[in-house]
Amino acid sequence: MSHFKKTKNIISLVLFLSTVGFSHAQNQLSSPYSRFGLGELSKRTSLSSVSMGGIAYAYQSATAVNFSNPAAYVGYDSISALIDAAFSYKYHQLQDNRTKQQGGTIEFDYLALGLSLAKNWTTSFGFQPYSFINYTINETSAWNDSVSVNTAFKGRGGIYEFYWGNAFKVFKNFSLGCNISYLFGNYDKIRTAEFSDDLFLNFKGNDKTSMKGALFSFGTQYFIPVKKSTIGIGAVYTPSIPTVFATQSEVLSHYRNTSIGEEIIDTLYWNGVEKNKVKLPQTVGVGLSWSSEKYFIGFDFTWSDWEKAKIGNNTDTLKNSYKYALGGNVIPNPTGSKYISKIQYSLGAFYELTPVYLKEKQVDRFGINFGMSFPMKKSKTRISMIVEYGKWGINNTVLQENYVKCSFNLALHERWYQRRKLE
Repeated sequence: MSHFKKTKNIISLVLFLSTVGFSHAQNQLSSPYSRFGLGELSKRTSLSSVSMGGIAYAYQSATAVNFSNPAAYVGYDSISALIDAAFSYKYHQLQDNRTKQQGGTIEFDYLALGLSLAKNWTTSFGFQPYSFINYTINETSAWNDSVSVNTAFKGRGGIYEFYWGNAFKVFKNFSLGCNISYLFGNYDKIRTAEFSDDLFLNFKGNDKTSMKGALFSFGTQYFIPVKKSTIGIGAVYTPSIPTVFATQSEVLSHYRNTSIGEEIIDTLYWNGVEKNKVKLPQTVGVGLSWSSEKYFIGFDFTWSDWEKAKIGNNTDTLKNSYKYALGGNVIPNPTGSKYISKIQYSLGAFYELTPVYLKEKQVDRFGINFGMSFPMKKSKTRISMIVEYGKWGINNTVLQENYVKCSFNLALHERWYQRRKLE
């Protein structure tokens, strides 16, 4: 197959999977935590890293697209293209002081393509969710002795990301990289007050937000050989540049419930459509790793200043986030003749103080990951399965979420270029 035809087939597959992924990306579980800020943030990390607790900054692989640190792209095979895609099934249980909710859903995680363009230049592009908003919160209270009012808060929508990244090997074992992302999406945040007596008009407020713009991320990696092992150092920086914009509108209205749905009685307020700058958080991540032929161990730390995030002049009750991740993997015998000795086993854990601030406490999160990666015979293609158990709200008993997430990953290697030898 010619170089052009293989490239065309790879691009067609990427576009097809992107379309499928986008159609599934909006299928999310209800999460009250997504009410804050831009919603519940996606991991935005390859499944290879997720299986080790999310470590990525000092991690480089020829069989996975590490888009968390763009400097890691230099690890690709120079004559192959790598297609990395992942889907997950999540089952969760939400519980507060009064109610309990449980359910499951299939989620699209990401789709990424990586390939080498020149001796010291590699590139990657892909699609993934950035955040999602999906929540419903109801509260009923007495208006007077005979009338009650049900107050509800609902949110729907999400932000998505297309990225293009490039990495350059500056000199041996040292690389620099940059991701340029296009963020887009929209969401509604609705609040209603419905009365039990039809003599009262119901109230509805609808805040609509549409967002688009660019996001930049820079990374570096340096690997130091030490005898038969390697020590890796990595860092990532995402500046807070006002290159994302949001169009917003707010509508307040009275309505009645009828047999065919809501009937708008009158519009109380409409502020038109406003365009505002979005200030996303500045993020700094650093990582350290140790690896040998069989083993890999790494540690990551991530900080984001969500306290300064805002849309226009509007801020939210967010706090700066801190995340710690520790994990690694082992391949019993990478060059052995037995297939079972080439299976990769991964284990990791993370702890995070999330940006969400609820009832005068910053909501934290904890998770444990375990994964197995199976190589295909006579190929670098790998199929992986990862299980994650996690919990939101360890130090906050107002609202807790326990979840189990099963993820499936295909990292497909396609040889896209090979120089022919003439005899």
